[in-house]
Amino acid sequence: MATKRGKGKLSQIAVQITGKGPDAYKDVDWKALSDEEARNLEKKNSLAWKVLSNTQTQTLQDLTVEELEIKLAEIMELPRPDIELSQASLLDYYVSGFWWAKEQGFNVQQLSGFFTLLHTLLENIKEHKMPLADNLTEYKKLLAGVGTEDNEVNGGLDFFDIKQAKLITDFLQMTLFQHHKMYEFLFHHERKEEIVGVEPVHFGPDMQLVVETLPAADVPHPPPLEEGLEEAIYLRHLATPPSSPTPDMDGNEEEKKGETEGEGVTGAEDEEKASGDPVDLLAEVTAEDVKTVFSQVSKELFAGLQTDVQRKLKERESEIISRINKIHRIADT
Repeated sequence: MATKRGKGKLSQIAVQITGKGPDAYKDVDWKALSDEEARNLEKKNSLAWKVLSNTQTQTLQDLTVEELEIKLAEIMELPRPDIELSQASLLDYYVSGFWWAKEQGFNVQQLSGFFTLLHTLLENIKEHKMPLADNLTEYKKLLAGVGTEDNEVNGGLDFFDIKQAKLITDFLQMTLFQHHKMYEFLFHHERKEEIVGVEPVHFGPDMQLVVETLPAADVPHPPPLEEGLEEAIYLRHLATPPSSPTPDMDGNEEEKKGETEGEGVTGAEDEEKASGDPVDLLAEVTAEDVKTVFSQVSKELFAGLQTDVQRKLKERESEIISRINKIHRIADT
């Protein structure tokens, strides 16, 4: 039995809780009940309203994610989540869990009971140092009575049905139980404290500690690792090409150019100065010179290829001969 509080005075509307699951509380208007009335309406061992009261749960239900984070930090007494890793982890899990339950369409009672479940499992790790197997056993005990008609068996979550219990189990498996070792390490491992300084650091006229920050996002950071590449690869693929690149010249052309310069460049320059017309440096190159250059270049390029082809032909010839000899031996026998 429970009484609902109307506007201005008590209304003696009796609500009889029978059965289990969400349907057992379908006639209850939680918004019309005070925190004390909501607690009195619950069955023995119920997890609803243990951590979040009826009023608090309704308030959190209407907040955005950012507002929910601020409000839960206040309710759960986590004053330093921005600098304390354990507090930040707890707050992050509380926020994500509450938001997930809200997306599943849980009512106010179920939201409060689910939040108590999250808090209980985390406290088992933090305060009682439970390993994964023991924590799973405790969770199994809390699920007792879900989906059954036995009113004597109640682990505290009997206001959920089987489908909702499966969803909760999947959520806990992916978020808490799968990372149980990480939470054990977080709560029980002593982290080394880095002392930045115990007195002002003389880094400027104001005697303040200077902290380097990343540059703006509009420039590459860090700069390209030029020293991590061979110089030839960097110059070929990464370096900015010169504005007026000059063609490479091989050794024979350089020798030919040297001979031409040694014999007639001086005279050509004199003629150019005298006449004012540009001199064609290739005017004295004959067809025979061009043939000689091409012949030398082709020999250098195809010498290795020719040797390789000859080697492969000899290997193929030896293979064919060995097969012929094998056929003869089989025929003779």
